[in-house]
Amino acid sequence: MALLLVMAVSRTHADPVKDQRGCYKRGDIVEVLDDSKHDGDIVANPIAPPFVLVRITGVTQAQIERLMESHTVEEIVDGQTRQRVVRRRKYRVDVDDVPAGILAQLRDNRYVEVTWAQVKSYIRNKITNTVEA
Repeated sequence: MALLLVMAVSRTHADPVKDQRGCYKRGDIVEVLDDSKHDGDIVANPIAPPFVLVRITGVTQAQIERLMESHTVEEIVDGQTRQRVVRRRKYRVDVDDVPAGILAQLRDNRYVEVTWAQVKSYIRNKITNTVEA
């Protein structure tokens, strides 16, 4: 099993470039954890940051770690090629399309347990807007 730490609300910045590059948005996957790492603080603490936990059965942390990728572009600075972050995360959970029952559990408990089959069609590439299953 693996755990997704997902942003529940969007953060913003007045500068649109910084907003896109550095602020987590609703549905962004903040971290992928091994199931054994969870200590319950996020769910138990009502003042905890605005995250929800999604426990996914049927996958390991290694299998879905790619969901942590940033969207980067190559640029040349002082004659050297380097990667520049354009978006903090390349993938997101399309929260608006998630079934109402799962959203209700997340709203009430800030936690839900689902299978990979239940969630994979809601994970989208932010650039192409395609399902990344």
